Amino acid sequence: MQKEPIGLLFGSTAYYNPKDVDTLIDNLTPEQSFYFLTQAIEFSYKSGIYTLAEAELLSKSLRIFTNKNVVDESSGQTESGIENN
Repeated sequence: MQKEPIGLLFGSTAYYNPKDVDTLIDNLTPEQSFYFLTQAIEFSYKSGIYTLAEAELLSKSLRIFTNKNVVDESSGQTESGIENN
C-alpha cells in the first residue's frame, strides 16, 4: 500500500510528514533553491496571483538569472566569472 502525502509544496513536491519539510529546508542546495523559486512562481501564476505585467517581469528575471549562471564550456567559468569545478 502506497503512503499518501500530507501535502504538496507548490503543487509539485509531496511530503509525508512535517519533518520532511524541515529536513529539506536544513539541507537545501542552490539548485533546489532555484527549483523551488521557479515552482513557487509557476504555482502562483497558475493560481492567478500575478497580473500579466508581473508575470512577464518574473519570467524575464528568471531568464536573466539562468543565463548569468550558464557555464562557458571553454573556460569552465560562469558568465559572472565564478569558476565552476
